[in-house]
Amino acid sequence: MLTINQASKWLFIAFLFIPSLCFADIMGAAQGQNNNVSNEVSAADVLKLTPDSMALRQMQTRKYQTADLRKVLDSCVGLLQDNGFTVNEISPKLGTVLGSKSREAVEAGQVAASLAFALIFGVALPVDKQQEMSASIVVSNAAADAKSAIVRVNFSRIVWNDANAVSKAERLEAPEMYQEFFDKLSKSLFLQEQKI
Repeated sequence: MLTINQASKWLFIAFLFIPSLCFADIMGAAQGQNNNVSNEVSAADVLKLTPDSMALRQMQTRKYQTADLRKVLDSCVGLLQDNGFTVNEISPKLGTVLGSKSREAVEAGQVAASLAFALIFGVALPVDKQQEMSASIVVSNAAADAKSAIVRVNFSRIVWNDANAVSKAERLEAPEMYQEFFDKLSKSLFLQEQKI
């Protein structure tokens, strides 16, 4: 039975994996700004996948030729730890791993702009200070191939500024980040298979 804390984590994961929610259209319709959209939104409209969401899914997902989901899950955990993540939760039964890491978010350009603004207008703008990066991984059997596993990973971050307010909450969509993750995962699985 899921606790409220676990249920909220799964809702958060579901939200991260459904990038096609059209909040701008929904909010505009609710405020009467878009006359072409009725105030009632069906579930089919909200969950409709766009070409962008399909490209994002392809970037976040890889298929591996192994039926041993536990081995894939263990490799994912090791890879996260090797990259500085703390593994917050593992559920082998569900095939999920949640990890996070904190790091500094100070950017020189942002600090310089804040200083310039303060010199000109006498008011200091808040600058980003700290961020927490999160990784959510789901490992499952491939639907069409019982001898394969599907791995889907999602990276996101929350950034706090020096006023201790959230300045950004975003999914990280840099293709290089996902490519690097899957390259390292492929190597890890190969080494496990060879018992090296």
